[in-house]
Amino acid sequence: ALIIWLTIVWAFLWGDFGLANLVAGVAVALFVVWIGRPADVHGMQLTSFHPLSALVFVGYFAVQLVKSNLQVAWIVISPRPHVRTAIVAVPMHVASDGIVTVVANAVTLTPGTLTVDVHESDDGSPPVIYVHVLAFDDVGSVRADVLRLERLAVRAFGTTQQRIDLEAIVAARAGSAS
Repeated sequence: ALIIWLTIVWAFLWGDFGLANLVAGVAVALFVVWIGRPADVHGMQLTSFHPLSALVFVGYFAVQLVKSNLQVAWIVISPRPHVRTAIVAVPMHVASDGIVTVVANAVTLTPGTLTVDVHESDDGSPPVIYVHVLAFDDVGSVRADVLRLERLAVRAFGTTQQRIDLEAIVAARAGSAS
């Protein structure tokens, strides 16, 4: 998936989707991935790419982006805004650096929220993301929103095992809630 992505970026940068340029892009991508990989970069080893799920992720993110922009705009133009802020600890369910990075960046790019910290444990368990929320209602809704982002990110970029594990966690949580 990384080789394909780098090749597409290469073609867009050159503005040429001809065969020779795509072959050169593949060669550069192979060089970057296999020879030029920095030490201790582990996030991409545990990811894959599912194009349709990636489109769903991007679509959901775009809708959340519009909604949060409207919400922040309303707070800004309100004569006496009622703003309740909070920092919420959100435990992740997947320990992949790549997935955690996608989720943390999506949270930060959404107006009204900001990833303050990602705390990783030494025992290999999934990290905890600390999210600052401008329009805070309750902890459960913040965690549910981040879990939704995580599920979509795992469907788009996670391995088959990560998808199975996360769906089992969600099903167990739904079973215990009913």
